[in-house]
Amino acid sequence: MRTTLKCRRYVRYLLLVWVATLAAPERLAWLRESRSEDGGKGAAAASLQPAASEDREQDRSSIRAAFDSFAKAFDSGDAKALSSQWTADGEYENDSDVSVRGRADLESSFAEFFSHNPDAKAEVHPASLRFLSGDAAIAEGTVAVRRGPTQPTKAANYSALFVRDNGQWRLAQLREISPSEIPTIDDLSWLIGEWKSAIGEEAEIRTTYTWDDNKKFINVQFSLKEQTLNVSGRQIIGVDPAIGEIRSWTFEANGGVAEADWRRDGDHWVLDSDGTLPDGRTLTQTNVLRRINDDTVTWQSVDRFLGDEEIPDLAPVKVTRIKPE
Repeated sequence: MRTTLKCRRYVRYLLLVWVATLAAPERLAWLRESRSEDGGKGAAAASLQPAASEDREQDRSSIRAAFDSFAKAFDSGDAKALSSQWTADGEYENDSDVSVRGRADLESSFAEFFSHNPDAKAEVHPASLRFLSGDAAIAEGTVAVRRGPTQPTKAANYSALFVRDNGQWRLAQLREISPSEIPTIDDLSWLIGEWKSAIGEEAEIRTTYTWDDNKKFINVQFSLKEQTLNVSGRQIIGVDPAIGEIRSWTFEANGGVAEADWRRDGDHWVLDSDGTLPDGRTLTQTNVLRRINDDTVTWQSVDRFLGDEEIPDLAPVKVTRIKPE
């Protein structure tokens, strides 16, 4: 019995990898076990409740506060306060490949900028935040800078590496990304079609990607079929106009929802996913889509947290295109 449950749990994991959804395989396995062992009463529910994620929430709040201090210093033209947001050897690189390193040089560069642009204002719009370790995090979003009341606004995406420096979150690196580097929904056009992944003789996963009428969004339908379990849902992929980046929204038939930010890494894609399970628990993970060729991809899910409890990474899964007959 437990061998069968373990196999089904793994099949469920593979579904998560392929469709980047958010349902917790642990929950599915637990439901099966509890139904078989206590008649469906779910007596073990209390043991699966996540611990409080106070540390991460405190860190998230501290990083949001750092962004607020950054914007306040910029709007006041305070080069010293602005440069203090970086570590001593922190780096800044703009979308023209101008690079400045070190807090002293940062202060000097910002002072010169403000002397020529005394009315400059900045609007920072954070989009995603993920932790690389206990003391490092990457934040991404957009920043819009207006140099004066009559000047046009210059917008760019940013990628910010934060580190905990003497107990305070500071920028180790801030990089602006020009619009030409920003992926568009057309960059995912090769996904259009139907894909499948067979898990032995027991289960099959199918995912279909189609354009909407105006080719602004890609509609996704996914399903998993095995002997005793059918799982389905849908997903929408498109450019979020609030941040100018690709994002997906996933809806499972059982009530779970998730959002993911898509980042291109060469010919591959990295999806930072945050979801909420039907029972209110959270699942965060990074899903990696590696494009082997036009008809073959692999999915892998890493950096996975159920609540604040880390759960194992998953091995890559091969998925192939179903060619029209």
